[in-house]
Amino acid sequence: SPLMSPLAENSRSSLALAIRSSTRALPLATLGLALGAGALVAAIAATRWRARMLAPALVILLAIVNLPALFDGNLVDPALERDETPPAAWLQAADDLSATSSEFRVLELPGSEFGAFRWGYTVDPPLPGLTTKPLVTRDLLPLGSPGVMDLLYALDDRMQEHTLDPHSIAAVARYLGADTIWVANDLAFDRFRTPRPEDIHALFAAQPSGLGEPVPYGIAAPNVPDIPMVDETALSNPRIGAALAPVELVPVTDPVAIVRASDRVVILVGSGDGVLDAAAAGLLRGDEALRYAADITADSPGGESLDGAVVIITDSNRDRAHHWRSSQDVSGLTETGGDGSDVLRIDEGDQRLPVFGLVPNADDQTIATLEDGLVVKASGYGEPFAYRPEQRPAMAVDGDSNTAWVVADRSDPIGHFLTVSATDGTLRLLQPQGTNANRMITSVDILDYTASGTEPQHVVLGPESLTGEGQTIEVPTGPIMITITGVGPRPGGTDTGPSAVGFAELGVGADREIVRVPVTSVDAAEDAALAVVLTRWRTDPTNRWRSDPEPTLEREFTLADDHEFTVTVTLEQNDRATDAVLDRLDLVSGAAVSNRHLTGVSSARGYFAADGNPDTAWTSPFTDAVGSTLTVPLSGPLTELMLQQTLDEQHSSITAVHISGLGGEFDLPVPPPDADGRSTLTLPSAITGSEFILTVTGIQAATTIDRRFGEPTTLPVSVRELTSEAIAPPQVGIDG
Repeated sequence: SPLMSPLAENSRSSLALAIRSSTRALPLATLGLALGAGALVAAIAATRWRARMLAPALVILLAIVNLPALFDGNLVDPALERDETPPAAWLQAADDLSATSSEFRVLELPGSEFGAFRWGYTVDPPLPGLTTKPLVTRDLLPLGSPGVMDLLYALDDRMQEHTLDPHSIAAVARYLGADTIWVANDLAFDRFRTPRPEDIHALFAAQPSGLGEPVPYGIAAPNVPDIPMVDETALSNPRIGAALAPVELVPVTDPVAIVRASDRVVILVGSGDGVLDAAAAGLLRGDEALRYAADITADSPGGESLDGAVVIITDSNRDRAHHWRSSQDVSGLTETGGDGSDVLRIDEGDQRLPVFGLVPNADDQTIATLEDGLVVKASGYGEPFAYRPEQRPAMAVDGDSNTAWVVADRSDPIGHFLTVSATDGTLRLLQPQGTNANRMITSVDILDYTASGTEPQHVVLGPESLTGEGQTIEVPTGPIMITITGVGPRPGGTDTGPSAVGFAELGVGADREIVRVPVTSVDAAEDAALAVVLTRWRTDPTNRWRSDPEPTLEREFTLADDHEFTVTVTLEQNDRATDAVLDRLDLVSGAAVSNRHLTGVSSARGYFAADGNPDTAWTSPFTDAVGSTLTVPLSGPLTELMLQQTLDEQHSSITAVHISGLGGEFDLPVPPPDADGRSTLTLPSAITGSEFILTVTGIQAATTIDRRFGEPTTLPVSVRELTSEAIAPPQVGIDG
């Protein structure tokens, strides 16, 4: 209807989100309306109006007409229809839990905002109604004390983001008093973009330290999404589609009861994230008496028991926003410490847990500042309903054009602004680099925000702001505010919706961001251990919408006394690295390389397009197939090339290529492939030299609906093999 169309057209607006649970209040509203209607009928009956006897009938008729569910049989929303009885696997697993000790909890992983399963949508979690065993699980909102919820959400957030070290699970389960982990493999993961059950099953099947062998319940079956989920994981993970038992119970070895005592005391400087990091490092088992340094004061009870306590300093308890609208992208940028927010517009979604009191102490927090004292803030960053801290304001002054401050993804950027505490009178505004952005800033207003009554300097941004060092602008020295006043289309952008806009660099120099860990006076006794655990903040490499908030690990911390440390470093492969870097890590030399591959999937890089194995493939990113290149080594003249593609419903197909090298450049159509995806290309003349470059110039696009924004997205192309006698085979096992 015209009245409700604004909500239907923008289901993520603040108004839509505010009234999305209005149906819960509908019975109370209906009762009030009924009482009012009854009072109206009684008042009319007391009058001498001739038609007063018709009033009750008229009210009843209006009530019936206003309830169409009486006629179409839709009294229950189809989305909520399900069998009255949960599946037998759930009932059996719940009964087995009820038969165990209630001195322990069951921990449900992964969490989900609502109860959505292949067998039905229960809205609220069903497990509390099926078992008598105490339950701890993630819900839409935290349901417990701030400290416990902070630890629980730290665990589940990392599981949602695919950055969890599985060796930290057992320790956290013990701290939460859990002796069993409930894993629902029949979760409707596509509904709220929760982790795929195949990945969670594999995680627990590997039996991380402190966890036993999973016990399956029910008949194994594939978990097929109701909504197609074609993404980087679906295209690269061979586990997808495997048959899984609906429920698995994972035992926790040496569990610790809900009510417990311990004579081993650990003081942790940080918060729940630090507990996970320390557990992953093997420093915590979960049976210690754990105390947070921020809770310890001069008059703290039990202070005499801290002598000899182990002290672990972490870079957790970050000063950052947290929202509860979903299970993903919930943590904001690391701020400068203390009360309040560094974002210069009110963010209604920012609801931080008061783990250490309502007014946080900056000394207890991990904070971030720029090295030389520059202060850069903004009205927002990333997208309106999710946090993407890698797009924070500091990225516009870090001297790296590959990072950027951007704002208003899928939203209106007009009026958003950035403040800089000092300039030397010159800016060089460079807009974000890359192929994705389809919008650009066309004009800004610049003014000294500390001077009242000054007129802004209006600046039109042209093509020079898109390349090189950016567009040079003379501005007042001192603090300035840059406000976006105009936005237009950006040529060549491949984003599927209105992209974010912002600046890769402001041209004010390269100011490194330094993260300072909490400042504490707590120190380990001479006969007790002291450990420092530092963890780089990263994201799932296959999530094309995100990148690591911290490309590097740079920390500043102060110790209360001198200490000697043994340093242990854990390295993880960056699957977004260039083909050349990934080849070196795999001891591959002389291989084909691509300018880009499927996001975060190292097994989709250029090497696999000409490795002699058609069961492997190079795969382009989503949306960016056209313009992707393969540089292939030659051992002789190239006159003919067989191109074998992946042909299925999950890929687009190549229809035209550009081949270049020593001897010529040729635009060639790709003949229709045979049943096995093969097409033969004949070159007008031979390409000689050491290599040739194949560029995808045309595709027959196939699309899927992206689950983040619900937009049609072009599927990638995939080359299983390039075959020619002229192609030089790669060398494997030789460090080139």
